[in-house]
Formats: sequence, C-alpha cells, structure tokens
Amino acid sequence: MLEFSFEIIDESKINIVYQYGSSSFNFNLFFNYGVWTLHPFDGILLQNKEMCRLIVADLFKNKDFHVMLVRENILLSALRTSIDLNPETRGERFQEQEPDELSEFAEAHSFEDVLHMEQDSIRKRIEFFQNIIQKMYMEGFGPEDSDFNKVQAMIRIYKDAHDQLGDLSDFPLRGDERRRW
Repeated sequence: MLEFSFEIIDESKINIVYQYGSSSFNFNLFFNYGVWTLHPFDGILLQNKEMCRLIVADLFKNKDFHVMLVRENILLSALRTSIDLNPETRGERFQEQEPDELSEFAEAHSFEDVLHMEQDSIRKRIEFFQNIIQKMYMEGFGPEDSDFNKVQAMIRIYKDAHDQLGDLSDFPLRGDERRRW
C-alpha cells in the first residue's frame, strides 16, 4: 500500500489516505468559506488529539502531499485543520489575543522590517516551488506538461511579488528611518 494516496471527489473535496506506521488513516480535505480545511475522518484521531497532531505533522512533511497541493492550487501555508493541533493554545481564543499581538508587533517592527520579513517568506516559497519543478523535470515533466507550466507560473508570480515588495522599500522615509506604523 502507498504511504499517501488521494481521490478527488469534486473541486471542493479530496479524500486522503495516509499510511502512518502500520495503520492507514483517512482525512477529508474540503474547501468551505474560502478556506481549505483538513479534517481527520477516523474516530481514533478525533478522540486522541496527541496522536492526531503526530500524524498530521508527518503528513505535512510528505512530499507527495505537497505535490498534490500544488497540482490542486492549494497553498500549504493557507491550509487549516478542523481540530486544534497546537497544545499550547488550549482554552485560549485567538480573537482575544489578536489586538495585543498586533499592537506588540507594530511597536516592535518598522515598516522596512516587515517588508524584509515578507520578502524572506516569499523567497522560501520560491525555493520550495523551484525544488518541486526541478523534481518534476527530473521525473520527465517539461514545458509540454500543463502542471509544469502552472508551477512555473507560480514561481514567476512569487518573483514578481518579491520584486514589488522590494520596490516599496525604495521610497524615502521621512524622519526616523525606523518609524513605527
């Protein structure tokens, strides 16, 4: 049996089977309210969140899973899970933390700092997709393949975004170079 397999049900639902150890686990990946959400289908994972965290973390590292996401135009960074996978946030509500975290972030970083962080993030995405396209090329895919061309287009989009963010930092700042926003 394959470590990772999937079945596209329709444009908003994908069933996934993931082999972890000697057992297979089923997941549903569905698009709802503008967000792709991964949901464990097996009751054992719903009841045992520690085990679920381990399996989902392992799934997120799986290269075949990454390629499936790319082919379906799903960003890994935008993927959500239906259950809380972070044990530190139990009982906490994100909405209550957001204003304080946002204020602290704005106070601690200049606009230039944020631009550099975003450019670094985009550079990592470019490298990730360049690795995927290199792997696709090594497996015999090339410019005649539509998925190959789509991944190339994604790389160009990320490079354009990186360059456009860089253009923002060329504007002269008034007063203190590290002004807060």
